[in-house]
Amino acid sequence: MGDKRAIQVLLLVLCFAVVSIPQIRVVKAQYTVYIRADGSIEGTDKIQRDGDVFTLTGDISGGIKVERNFTVIDGAGYTLQGSGVEGWGVDFAAHSPSDPRTFNLTIKNLRIMNFGAGIRSVNNNTVIGNYIVGCSVGISIMSGSNNIIKNNTIANNGNGISISYSGGGHVITQNNMINDVAATNNVIIVWLSPRPSVFMNYWSDYNGTDNDGDGIGDRPYMYINTDYAKYSDGQPLMEPVELPVIPEFPSWTPLLIMLVALIFVAVIFKQKHLFLE
Repeated sequence: MGDKRAIQVLLLVLCFAVVSIPQIRVVKAQYTVYIRADGSIEGTDKIQRDGDVFTLTGDISGGIKVERNFTVIDGAGYTLQGSGVEGWGVDFAAHSPSDPRTFNLTIKNLRIMNFGAGIRSVNNNTVIGNYIVGCSVGISIMSGSNNIIKNNTIANNGNGISISYSGGGHVITQNNMINDVAATNNVIIVWLSPRPSVFMNYWSDYNGTDNDGDGIGDRPYMYINTDYAKYSDGQPLMEPVELPVIPEFPSWTPLLIMLVALIFVAVIFKQKHLFLE
């Protein structure tokens, strides 16, 4: 009788957890996370460090300011959630003479939503495999050079990418640029900067043809088409880039493990009870 009651209690606790955990997750604290130059982490317990790699272990509300060079930020499929059109999701840039300028950083596998700029980058950084959605600017590069932007989905932002006062050397390739249209009709804005290397991206509003069936449009996609500049992707992709799927709710994994464990315990109790009978 005691074993049966224990099983019932365990199942009741599990049911409560299944119902309550999703509700708890929608409460979003507003704070900013810092990764300091010495590798220390401030503002959250949802980032784990392993050498130069900083991996998210849960969703975070607010932006991350990175002050450390030679660093990898691995989102592991989790979400960085902003509160609107202000602030930066992941900020690599310096804002004052005393603010450290970071370089040689990689940010990957992260969902970034609802910021003024999803990512703010400067020099020699790599942005790869991220989903950047609902920001005023998806990626902002100011006064920087030699950034690689690859295999990202940049969708439903005011502008996809903004490059200003830059030294050049930027490579933008194999990204999905979806509905990133500002009032200027420029998906990528380049201001007082050399032309970036832009090729083999998917553009959701591209309406060209592919007569030879090689997956590349027959005519360039004009991502800047104004009186003063006409910049194009000479190899626009006809289909979106197939990117690894970032699970939307990866934090359910521990819950599933707990469920399996509870079922296992329940089976053991049941078998023990039948044996005693």
